[in-house]
Amino acid sequence: MGKEEYLIGEPAVAYLDLINKGNEPIEVIDQLDPSFGVVKIHINSDKEVLFRPYIIADAVAHTTILKAGEKVSGTAKIFFGGEGWTFKKPGNYTVKATYKGIISIPKMEIKSNIVDVHIRGPSGKAERDQVNLIKGEEQGLFLLMEGGDHLKKGIKNLVKLSKQYHDSDLAGYADLALGVNLSRNFKDFQKGSVRPANPQESVEHLQKTIDKDVDDWYKREAYFTLADVYKKHDLGNATQVMNEFVENFSEDQKLQRSVQKAKKIISESNSK
Repeated sequence: MGKEEYLIGEPAVAYLDLINKGNEPIEVIDQLDPSFGVVKIHINSDKEVLFRPYIIADAVAHTTILKAGEKVSGTAKIFFGGEGWTFKKPGNYTVKATYKGIISIPKMEIKSNIVDVHIRGPSGKAERDQVNLIKGEEQGLFLLMEGGDHLKKGIKNLVKLSKQYHDSDLAGYADLALGVNLSRNFKDFQKGSVRPANPQESVEHLQKTIDKDVDDWYKREAYFTLADVYKKHDLGNATQVMNEFVENFSEDQKLQRSVQKAKKIISESNSK
């Protein structure tokens, strides 16, 4: 998990590594997002509950050959799913994953380590207000999808959270989703119209996320989206953003794939 403790309503991400600890190469399905059904997330408090993704992916299995010592990695947003908010009340929880994706032994289930997670309640009126603003069904879905102009009530509350409690960490998650949403066009099929991207406002929200103590995955999203907006709209130095990301996260084992991707972007930009 990204953190050992979360404020209730704070988006939580599970980081997944599938490692070949044997001596021979092995073919595996590398789609570790729970929406593909290969990985299942089990959450236990008073009783064990199976996390149900909001979306079930209908896709052909994608496989890769893992050599000895190699790994594939993935992430899972487990804060909101098909049954709404996952952590519904403060308390101590355990989280584990199971995996069925070894091609030669399809029935074999691999169990992960078990991680302890503490969900704390709000302390004081300000945090209670923040939790109330973020913990709605539309807010959860908007945070999960990082967009959706049709979720008007959710957007209204997340904008209020961003403005009224702009220094809070919960606002950082709202700013990330709002920033990503505004970085791209939104097609309204009912009205037959397109809401164009708003790069200026997108940048403002994304910069706020980077300055907060949010889960590293959300900072990663903020950096990469910010670099993309800078590049597309000539609003800033995208390479500088990627350099800053590498500098801050080069030692973070959870984000090594992203660090390598950022280095590749920097190298390609410098070679032009």
